Amino acid sequence: MPASDHLEALLGAMSLEEKIAQLSCGGRAYEMPGIIDGDGRLDADAFATAFPDGVGQIGRLNVRRDGPVARELADQINETLATRSRHGIGALFNEEGVHGLMGRGATVFPSALAIAATWDPDLAERVYTAVAVETRARGANYVYAPVLDLARDPRWGRVEETFGEDVHLVTQMGRAAVFGLQGRPSDSRPGAIATDRVLACAKHFVGHGVPQGGLNGAPVQLGRRELSEDHLPPFVAAIDAGVGAIMAAYHDLDGVPVHSDPWLLTDVLRDQLGFTGMVTSDGFGVPQLASLQRVAVDDTDAARLAFTAGIDCEVPEPRGAAGLADLVRNGRLSEEVIDRAARNVLLVKQRLGLLDAAAVAATDPPTVDLDAHDRLALETARRGAVLLSNPSGFLPVEADRRRTILVAGPNAEHAHLGAYCDPSAEGIGVLEGIRERFTAATVTFEQGCRITPERAGPATWWQDEVTLADPALDDEPMDAAVAAAASAELAVLVVGGNEATHREGWWFDHLGDRASLTLEGRQDELVERVAATGTPTVAIVISGGPVDLHRVVNAADAVLWTCYPGQQGGTGLAELLAGDIAPSGRLPVTFPRSSDQIPVYAGRRISAGRGYLHEPADPLFAFGHGLTYTDVTTVLQGVAPASLSVDDLTAGATVELDVEVTNTGPHDTIEVLRVTVNDRVASVTRPTERLVRFQPIEVCGGSSERVRLSIGHDALRLLDRSMRWVVEPGAFDLSVHASDTTHTVRVIATP
Repeated sequence: MPASDHLEALLGAMSLEEKIAQLSCGGRAYEMPGIIDGDGRLDADAFATAFPDGVGQIGRLNVRRDGPVARELADQINETLATRSRHGIGALFNEEGVHGLMGRGATVFPSALAIAATWDPDLAERVYTAVAVETRARGANYVYAPVLDLARDPRWGRVEETFGEDVHLVTQMGRAAVFGLQGRPSDSRPGAIATDRVLACAKHFVGHGVPQGGLNGAPVQLGRRELSEDHLPPFVAAIDAGVGAIMAAYHDLDGVPVHSDPWLLTDVLRDQLGFTGMVTSDGFGVPQLASLQRVAVDDTDAARLAFTAGIDCEVPEPRGAAGLADLVRNGRLSEEVIDRAARNVLLVKQRLGLLDAAAVAATDPPTVDLDAHDRLALETARRGAVLLSNPSGFLPVEADRRRTILVAGPNAEHAHLGAYCDPSAEGIGVLEGIRERFTAATVTFEQGCRITPERAGPATWWQDEVTLADPALDDEPMDAAVAAAASAELAVLVVGGNEATHREGWWFDHLGDRASLTLEGRQDELVERVAATGTPTVAIVISGGPVDLHRVVNAADAVLWTCYPGQQGGTGLAELLAGDIAPSGRLPVTFPRSSDQIPVYAGRRISAGRGYLHEPADPLFAFGHGLTYTDVTTVLQGVAPASLSVDDLTAGATVELDVEVTNTGPHDTIEVLRVTVNDRVASVTRPTERLVRFQPIEVCGGSSERVRLSIGHDALRLLDRSMRWVVEPGAFDLSVHASDTTHTVRVIATP
């Protein structure tokens, strides 16, 4: 029987209750007492009693559990479903995996924002392939990633989870992440997801990264043009890549909560974009229609709105879905809505082979090479760090010279791993990394000041209450750090933010967004006082997104920034200091001079360019900024053709930019070429510069590389006043940006 016929036959044989059972998550496996105990053992009788009609999914098998325990639990659940539910349909096991599986002992890669700072989709695909393999080997098959939000308000606590602020960068990195998680589509098995890959869930649909005030889940105001041109394309690319699931966003858009918006979830996502997979709620997004947004009277009414609008399943538990059967029976909800949602859930289960739970339980897990994944985490940490400032060329530091190095700052002593890690996750901090790399030096440590009273890390991300350190208690530690710096030959100050101070604020008792980007506590003072001793001072900034660095940059001899750099972060950062590799990261987000400039991001409309009366309007560091240790020259050798017709562009013709990159310095490096477009005159306002292509190029010291960059219809098009995608005749300035210079040429699109 063809796969589609089999699915329809199965759906036709299911009772209303059995179909509804597929439309929610039964709970999170770390908080299901009486069904799953603290050691991860399943009570099969209790499970069968709780889910007599089967279950759509179970969440978080791996949180606080080792891989073999999670794998055995998954097998036990599927064996129970195979033998004690009528249709034997296996479960989806959802996990967090934005930069590594959230499970004990899993590899923690740098945060998504640091992955984006590599500007390398191929590297991103390798990272998310590793995430998929580890997840599947540990029994789970469904990952809440990638995050496709455009992070255009740096106060928002979830910036670290994103690939940055720019539509093109987010689109390319997100597409690569989907390929890594699910695998590339195969002609031999169209739609099927292999047993070493997982179902990916792109989130959050749509516009979640621009909430009012930078507050997570706050209302979003977007015109349909900005929504369509900027916020939808990453999801379009993910759908084109075959993504199986999409998560609705918490916020309301122009007054309508996304979870209850049929225009967004059906008209746009299904009919316009052609998505055929599963639409999931965000965690407790359905009941929040009643409790927070007050467009429903209770949880059941919220479920009626959500499922009618286009939600297919509710997570992490059936708060509203528990009332779906009553809604159908009393005529308030058509059974056709249930059929549609169940069909979409079964479709993704079919892609994973879950329609036969017994076969799934008997499948051997893929082999995991944790050492290889650790090396990949190190490579990503190296590539994802951005050299912001090095005016006198102080970096790199000779590692084999005997000297005294002071390491200080609140972020130096331990690893910073970021959001959505298992609470037990560990890694190498900067202090340890420097001690291991600079073995000829005497390395001393003084904390100097604190951000929070307790040691920060993955566990503090989970804590509800966050208290900042008392600045008065830092007098003695500050004085000790300054005294140690005065007698040292080099000071490395590790500052920024931590997992408790800039994070997802998921409810009123668990806040995480910031009103200001200023470094918390006395960190600016620490950098300034240490630098004032005359000791050469390097600042390493680790943070979940942009922070106000104007005082740090003015004081330090060099500044290196990274988002949370993963389990090998300390090693990678120490190697960058030593010049073992040259920095190649580029900013995926804009760093404002202060919070007062917000919003400031790449790709704003040209009319946003007026300056302030007494302060500059340009950012401290622009999107795409990044320095290196070597001398790179870039020459635009040619452009052809300089003129072509709109019809030719529509038919697939391209403008070819011929670029030569030469590394005249001693260090191998990776140059990132970026092409932006400036539409000189258009029927609607356009950005001054809009990123349309980028290409990382490895260039060895003393060598040259040649690359051709193709610019076609998709790079020059816009939504006209009739909301049609067109290329309008006229002049376009194409600019090729590199670390040393910018070359601009004009291309004409003729009628």
